[in-house]
Amino acid sequence: MGELVLCDASPSVLLAEMREAVTRYGPVVKQSTLSTTGHLANDLLGVDKRHRALFPTEMRAWLLRVKAAAEQHNSLVHVIGRDRCFECGASSIFEHKNNPVDRSAPRIRALISEIGDLIHEGVELAMQLSTTLNKMLVEQARHRAAATGQAQCPDQIRIAAAWHRCAQCNDCGSPETAISTPAAVMVLPPGTDISELFTGSTGT
Repeated sequence: MGELVLCDASPSVLLAEMREAVTRYGPVVKQSTLSTTGHLANDLLGVDKRHRALFPTEMRAWLLRVKAAAEQHNSLVHVIGRDRCFECGASSIFEHKNNPVDRSAPRIRALISEIGDLIHEGVELAMQLSTTLNKMLVEQARHRAAATGQAQCPDQIRIAAAWHRCAQCNDCGSPETAISTPAAVMVLPPGTDISELFTGSTGT
C-alpha cells in the first residue's frame, strides 16, 4: 500500500512540468496553482482544448487516463473500512464516498502497474511537447534576428529531463540518475556571412 501512495508523485511532477512549460515558453498566459495529479490533468485538458496544435494528438487520451487513474488512486488511498477491527485496525469492507472499493492486493498491484505505464508514455509525450515548444522559440528568434539584425540564442527546453531509477527498477542493477539537455541553438540574421563565424570578421 505504501508503494501505491508514493507512485502518484511522479505523474504529478510530470504534469506540473508540462503545465509550467506551456506557460513559460508557450502561448498559455495564466500560471497554474494546482498541484494534485487529477487537478493538473484536468487543467491540461483545458489547455489542450484551447491550444490543439500545442500538444501531440495522443495527449488528450493520455490525460484522460491519468485523470481516471488519479481518481482510482484517491479512492484506494482514502477509503473507509466499514468493518474495521477495534483492536488491530484490519478491515475487509471498504468504501469511498459511499461507493464500494476493491482494495485487494491484485487491484493495488494492477493500479501501480498502470500508473507506471502512464509515466513512461507521459515522458514520451513530454519530449514531443518539448520539440513543439522549441520550434516555437526558434521561430520567435528568427523574427527577432530579422528585426534587430542581431544573432539570437533562444531558450531550448526538455521537459522531464531528469529521472532517477533505483537499483531494482534499472536494468543494470545499479541506481542511476539521467539528465538529458537540449542542444544549444543560435539564429542568425538574414544575410549573415557564415564564414565569419569561423574565420573572424577581420578576414585573418
